[in-house]
Amino acid sequence: MRTRLDGELRWTQLTFVENDPLDFDLDAWADVMDRTASTAVCISAGGYVAYYPTKVGLHHRSVHLGDRDLLGEVVDLARSRGMAVMARVDPHAVHQDVVDQRPEWIARTEDGELLEHWAMPGIYLTDAFGGYSWELTTEVLREIARDYDVDALFANRWQGHGPGYTESTAREYRATTGRDLPRAADPAGGEAWATYRAWRRSRLSDLVAHWDKAVQEVAPEVRFVPNLGSFTAADLEPRVARSVPFLLVDHQARGDGEALWAAGRDAKRVRALHPGKPVGLITSVGPELHDFRWKDSVNAAVETTGWIVDGFVHGAFPWFTKFAARIHDPRWIPAVERAFGLHRAVADVREDERPAAETLVWDADEHTATRRVRDAASGVYQALVELGVPFEYVGPGSLTALTRPGVRLVVVPEVPSIEPEAADALRVFVEAGGSLLLTGGGPDVVGRQALVTELLGVEVAERREGIVRNNYVRREPGGTLQEGFGDAQRIVGGTRLVRFGVLDRTSDVSWRFVPDHPDLPMEEVYPRSEPTEPAVFGARLGAGRVDVIGFNATELYWQALQADHLTLLGNAVRRGLGGGAAVEVRGPGVLDVATWAGDRSFTVLAANLTDPMMMRGQRRRVSPLDGVRLAVDLDRVAALADGSLPAGPAGKVTVRTLEGEQWREADASRSGSRLEVRLPPVHELAALRLTW
Repeated sequence: MRTRLDGELRWTQLTFVENDPLDFDLDAWADVMDRTASTAVCISAGGYVAYYPTKVGLHHRSVHLGDRDLLGEVVDLARSRGMAVMARVDPHAVHQDVVDQRPEWIARTEDGELLEHWAMPGIYLTDAFGGYSWELTTEVLREIARDYDVDALFANRWQGHGPGYTESTAREYRATTGRDLPRAADPAGGEAWATYRAWRRSRLSDLVAHWDKAVQEVAPEVRFVPNLGSFTAADLEPRVARSVPFLLVDHQARGDGEALWAAGRDAKRVRALHPGKPVGLITSVGPELHDFRWKDSVNAAVETTGWIVDGFVHGAFPWFTKFAARIHDPRWIPAVERAFGLHRAVADVREDERPAAETLVWDADEHTATRRVRDAASGVYQALVELGVPFEYVGPGSLTALTRPGVRLVVVPEVPSIEPEAADALRVFVEAGGSLLLTGGGPDVVGRQALVTELLGVEVAERREGIVRNNYVRREPGGTLQEGFGDAQRIVGGTRLVRFGVLDRTSDVSWRFVPDHPDLPMEEVYPRSEPTEPAVFGARLGAGRVDVIGFNATELYWQALQADHLTLLGNAVRRGLGGGAAVEVRGPGVLDVATWAGDRSFTVLAANLTDPMMMRGQRRRVSPLDGVRLAVDLDRVAALADGSLPAGPAGKVTVRTLEGEQWREADASRSGSRLEVRLPPVHELAALRLTW
């Protein structure tokens, strides 16, 4: 049965502050919802502060509420417009009266001291695994579901801030695991914290299921939706994630050193973990750095628009949040209006389309990833964006992605290890005709040996994990993967290297390591012997192919952005795709491209990232692009669309492009199965749609 939560929603979230009841302007917010064409609203209801006349004991009611009911006012407004409604609660902190009456609900330090809030003196953090969440918050959710016409309940900061260290949590943890709660002194990657993370995941999943069941007992059609951080979709077990109506990514703006594509990355990560589940991206209209937040100011308008657009290009429905009802700075409203208008134009024509990419990238576990693994993940993302290659993620929890129609290439950046099940799935993929690109020499297989050894029989003689300085690689005469380097015989190598044993005679070597030599004194900067050891090589495996880059090309690309590394990665990707791709971007600029396939449609969406500030916020302006062309291989599109495209050059395909917020039929030149379309001038978003 369809509900108001189904479909492509555009969300307005209004997060009240305690004194908002004094002068909340409902008409002003009605105007915001109309201008942004919002179809859903999330409104603060309770938890830390209640904005309705709650009857739950110890539930703090706003001291300024008087006889108002802000929750009820916004619910009635939304319903008059046919909007979906979700009520927000925040159980992460409480006032002194709760501490005095129920101290067992309050999180503790390792030494047993009450855990005071890091930002607001005089209030305290709750233990997410204890009675405040399981008892009081449950009653608050039930009260709202029973008394208000809402579609869902939403919890913010519900996952807690560490183990809690209360007696009840320590007792529960010991009964389940046989262990004491881990301490700060325990190694972050050790067994103590690994056990805790697994227990935490199970306990939080149980809590979501508990809240969902509790609200449905009093209002059967109301659902519970948990908020999630940018990398915490893995906190929910699949059994629970499948039951919630959608998942949210709370990555509200760029932090220090984040590229503009980080919005779309988060959408792809969550979709990979929970295929088929709708995903939303929460965007703040205010600046959100890692260490600083200015909630009563606003981001640059084009920054806000660009963040939302990159999110929905990769499948995250848009959601903006405004903290405090007073609008001191209205410059954010046109920015959201622009982004939501573009989303509406895209959403109105796309129905039941799924991600359809020829390239998959192996995703690391963010909970245990080291800095260099995270840098490698960023490096491969940056490289593929610059190369104009659409891609999706694959990982331990999403191996079925390897069997999607049309997948040709899997890239595994520098991750230390993968599980045997994953190694076996990659072997099957390659032997059936797929291509695999391993950077950093490839991972080890847990409990077995190196993946490159299992696949190609090549031994890993040494992993040089320390920083190797002044390393280079030299062309192998007659080798491949050498296009685009001109007359250069030597390019920058890596800072972490892998030495291999003897290669099989069927392996082809493209580049060899130049022997290490000092980088000072300058008179000593020369190699003492000729290159012999392979740095980049590949070989056939069954009907497919494995290519190996024996140094940290993706980590180093993020750190140093060497153009030669981008060229090398581009050569390897093109070979893995068989020399071409389903969609190729030609022309100026940097576009973050995604491809989507339906039963009788294929859509290309691309966020325009072209700007000096794409690598670090905030963006100042949009750089329009003229002359961008998309080349489409219809045979490959047919493979991605699972064969539904009309076969042969005579197959009738309708081509449309997006101009502003309007779709128009476009001229396309066609030669056999190749289609080329010149796009209208690209501002925030480029879009091409094929239907048949």
